[in-house]
Amino acid sequence: MGTSKVAAMKPVIGSCLGVLLLAAVPSHAADATTSPKPREGRGFVLGFGFGAARVDFGGAEELALVIGGSTGTLTFPSGGGTIEVRRGQIVSRSLVPADAASVVPIPSSENGLGISFQAGWSFSPRFAALLDFDIAGKLHDSFDNFIVGIVARYSPTSRLWIEAGPAFGELRYGSSGSVVHDFAGRGTGVLLGVGVAIVKRPVWYLDVQARAGTLWYEQLRATNISAQLAISRRRL
Repeated sequence: MGTSKVAAMKPVIGSCLGVLLLAAVPSHAADATTSPKPREGRGFVLGFGFGAARVDFGGAEELALVIGGSTGTLTFPSGGGTIEVRRGQIVSRSLVPADAASVVPIPSSENGLGISFQAGWSFSPRFAALLDFDIAGKLHDSFDNFIVGIVARYSPTSRLWIEAGPAFGELRYGSSGSVVHDFAGRGTGVLLGVGVAIVKRPVWYLDVQARAGTLWYEQLRATNISAQLAISRRRL
């Protein structure tokens, strides 16, 4: 190709390059404004479960709860119902005052219902950090063990998870129309759990769980053991 032809084509080549650059800039800008997809496994975790439970009381064979007078009432936010709050103290059964109006021996164990609730953040398909609330007790005339755990959950497979972490909580006694709390002191301990997903969907799954949580109080130990069916929502 001659030198004159090359020189004649330079303006055409320059124009073509300019058109290509103008076409590429809007495309690049559109790509830059497109929000990236969230990383797999990241997102909020919410869960709720319930099932059969048992509370075991260690070191409580000779202990009883002495229930005293009223200290006020609690009003339920929905429905407007109220419940009486009463004093309570754990004492040795041999030292129960003769004039005590109401005395409830602390049992070695108590069968009832377990309820759990989880909320937290999943960092990946395998790891999540959660607040795990675990409650076990009967519907009436019951020692209810309330546990709050700060747990790490690990999923070795897509259907299996295990969790563990430190926990704290409170022991309450509820009867018809009244509740007694702050009689055992603040409990501290550990909460453990394992679950297997039996139904999986893109943003939720149904699993079966085995749970155990132990709190040590000033005079006794209370352990929640439960088997629960739970539904959870998370980004998978």
